[in-house]
Amino acid sequence: MNYLLNKKNKSILKKISVLAIVILFAGVSMACSNKKDSNKTTEVDKNIDVLDEIKESGKIRVATAPGYPPFEFVQAKNGKSEVLGADIDLAKKIAERLNLELEIKTMDFDALLPALQAGKADIVITGMTPNEKRKKAVDFSDIYFTGVNSVIVKSDFDKEIKTSDDLKKFKVGLQKGSTQEEYVNNILKAENSKSLTSVPDLITDLKNGNIDAILTSMTVAKINEKQNTGIKVIEDVDLKGTASEETAAIAIKKGNNKRLISEINSLIKELKDSGEYEKILNKNIDLASK
Repeated sequence: MNYLLNKKNKSILKKISVLAIVILFAGVSMACSNKKDSNKTTEVDKNIDVLDEIKESGKIRVATAPGYPPFEFVQAKNGKSEVLGADIDLAKKIAERLNLELEIKTMDFDALLPALQAGKADIVITGMTPNEKRKKAVDFSDIYFTGVNSVIVKSDFDKEIKTSDDLKKFKVGLQKGSTQEEYVNNILKAENSKSLTSVPDLITDLKNGNIDAILTSMTVAKINEKQNTGIKVIEDVDLKGTASEETAAIAIKKGNNKRLISEINSLIKELKDSGEYEKILNKNIDLASK
């Protein structure tokens, strides 16, 4: 009797073992199949034309970081805060060209490119310089603005800042994620600097004596000089390398984006050649200075 039971148990265990092996192989097969499907999906996504995808959604999402007048800044209008600026007007022109609704998404400057890469925005327009580091992460349009950098100090500042070596002697305020921040920290290797989210925050810190100077765009510096008492702009500072120049371009997520970039570049050329962009910039310089 025991012999028969043992024989029966062995038979059951054998069947269970075979069933377990079958389930295991089926699971492995499904996993491999899913992986292949996933790879196929990834390949398909890479081939999707970005412009077609944006047009299908009916709107273009533009990410920007207010606090950098005249390019992007916030003003109260009819009791509500509104994001304005030359970059916002440029975004409107792009939306009009593509016959799309415009959605402005505001965030901190150093969060813009991660948001673009994560698909939370279609393009970034925020006075961003297309340096080599950023080009590895995203693609850029043609340059739509070229300017120079300058230094903001308190009105009673009586020291000399004529070169980058002079600048290194002071505690310099910088916007987080900016090319000025990279220049001061990584190229000048200044030992004393402080980075904050926006230029208005830096101006407050300067007035409070927490920093000695701010390195930023001349255009931005001049507007802040008009908006704020107790500060002045030091021009013609001889900065090593290309740091004396500031350029701006539109950031676009890498992928099948040639048609989108072509449309944007065509519009930028038209605006610059016709003098329209200069009018847009001057209008916003006046607006931000009030």
